[in-house]
Amino acid sequence: MNNIFFSIVVPTYNRANLLPKTLATLLAQSYKNYEIIVVDDGSTDNTAQIMQEWVAKGVIYHQKSNEERAVARNTGAKMAKGDYINFFDSDDLAYPNHLQTAYNFIQRNENVEVFHLGYDFKNPEGVLDRKMDNFSGNTLNEQLIEGNILSCNGVFLRKDIILKHNFVEDRILAASEDYELWLRLAALYPIKYDNTITSTVIDHEGRSVLNINKEKLIARLDAFIMYLFADSNSNKKYVKYKNFLQSECYTYISLHLALTKKHRLDVVKYMFKAFFVRPAVVVRRRFWASLKHLI
Repeated sequence: MNNIFFSIVVPTYNRANLLPKTLATLLAQSYKNYEIIVVDDGSTDNTAQIMQEWVAKGVIYHQKSNEERAVARNTGAKMAKGDYINFFDSDDLAYPNHLQTAYNFIQRNENVEVFHLGYDFKNPEGVLDRKMDNFSGNTLNEQLIEGNILSCNGVFLRKDIILKHNFVEDRILAASEDYELWLRLAALYPIKYDNTITSTVIDHEGRSVLNINKEKLIARLDAFIMYLFADSNSNKKYVKYKNFLQSECYTYISLHLALTKKHRLDVVKYMFKAFFVRPAVVVRRRFWASLKHLI
């Protein structure tokens, strides 16, 4: 497949201070056959004003009412003209090899449905925290059951695939809608990968677990399980992992609540819920991390 056209969809909400850095890196790609679509999900800051400069540089800008990132991503996918679509977060950065690496991968894996590229984490000052470039095995399907190891920035989907399998547009699921989709896709397709690092996740203050809302977190993880197992293909694929996934959701809740140094009773409650669903959860690192931060 030659002359591949990529669509990079960038959902954004009130990130006028971060978005320009993201767009600058996306416009600096060594591979040139692509479009950038910024979907503004009802920003109330000066995003519309700062985007005028980037529209003049060829970036497509679409404004809509606030409905959360799943709707913004699906909107961008419908607008996209690319053979493959990449959803890039508006606070992260791409390396110049991002699209070239994707192109090379597609040449080696003709007509691949979905694949993932390596990434790293840095702080706002650009100091490297860790790399995610040591995946192994033929696909990432089984590893995905253990947790969301994928960066949204690193996922490329063939356009017909994402138009057929959308992000769930339930606001309650926001922040877990990507993992739900990756698992849903993994029930149908091999999730292939290349460990080459092509993007950076910026671990800034806005991502801090200290800002987490307890009620929204609990509702989100409940919705994650509900939607995943409401899908017939996912239910068939993951039915034997249901208790494992449920216990993982409970320990995710307990750990994130423990990290806030609040809600101590809820931390204990969800640790017990995780144990009740799957006693073997006691060998999981997150279970003991919750206990560590509780003490």
